[in-house]
Amino acid sequence: MTNNFIKTAKAKAAKKAQNGFTLIELMVVVAIVGILTAVGLPELSKAQDKAKSAAAKSHVVNEGKSCSLALVTNDTYTLATAPTNVTLGADNSCAASGTIAATGGNATWTVTLDASGVAGIPASS
Repeated sequence: MTNNFIKTAKAKAAKKAQNGFTLIELMVVVAIVGILTAVGLPELSKAQDKAKSAAAKSHVVNEGKSCSLALVTNDTYTLATAPTNVTLGADNSCAASGTIAATGGNATWTVTLDASGVAGIPASS
């Protein structure tokens, strides 16, 4: 009976010792998470800049088309407000030979209208 009691006590002690993580194991996990974060954050920042630049380009292209349509049909057109994270250029004008510009991310996109009011290809700077 005593022998059985000792075996049971040893089994409970062994089971109890394996219920949690050691400090070393937790520190290793924290270090791995830190390394993965350090690698991933710059890529996330680059992706955000690309998205902002794409939004600015899309806005400039759409405004150029809308402005061209208004000039061709002898209609008036007011430039729309820019989406979030896009800054419009100061000299934006819906007129023949006008320029529409927007900045998003690390790029400034411009569309120049020719003398007849047709929008050109967007260019970044």
